[in-house]
Amino acid sequence: MQQLSWSDFAGAEGTAYQVDTDVGPLALTLETAVELAQSGRAAGSFRLEFRGPVDPVLPQAIYRFQREAESAEIFIVPVGREANGTLYEAIFY
Repeated sequence: MQQLSWSDFAGAEGTAYQVDTDVGPLALTLETAVELAQSGRAAGSFRLEFRGPVDPVLPQAIYRFQREAESAEIFIVPVGREANGTLYEAIFY
């Protein structure tokens, strides 16, 4: 499996990803990408926040994220629900 790095997401806010779910594909947009203090992780430490539709709320799990010809599996956790969507977080530390 590909090891994701900070450089994969640095400056990518606003990028839309298609996410494979049990209810079909959903669009999640990268809202925030923040580099974290170095943890010793070779690919860098960082936090991602994605916004998806209000419904359905996806349970925390690993999902396949696709953008153009690229895909990666990312563990996300729902962290908030607002009128304009549900927020999900992924931390690589």
